[in-house]
Amino acid sequence: MKNALLLKFCALGVLAAFVAAPLQAKLAWNKKAKAFDPGVTSCLSCHQQKKPAKGDPLAERGQWLVDQKEKRQAKEIDLAWLKEFPGPKK
Repeated sequence: MKNALLLKFCALGVLAAFVAAPLQAKLAWNKKAKAFDPGVTSCLSCHQQKKPAKGDPLAERGQWLVDQKEKRQAKEIDLAWLKEFPGPKK
């Protein structure tokens, strides 16, 4: 009985870690992105929603990054690409 409870508790902890890690990592993008593009001021620099969710429409800069990912056939978006962003830099 104790082993089953411990197993459920551990599984819940692992699940929470998987869910929380990507959310925290995306918030850190703002700081990194500002180093490459001074026009990045908040999530709204790339997203149209203040609290974006997956599948929400993107702003010009965000859509450009997604297009670059496809164009370069990359697995992940590289924020260093923002140095090449053709839009306004503020």
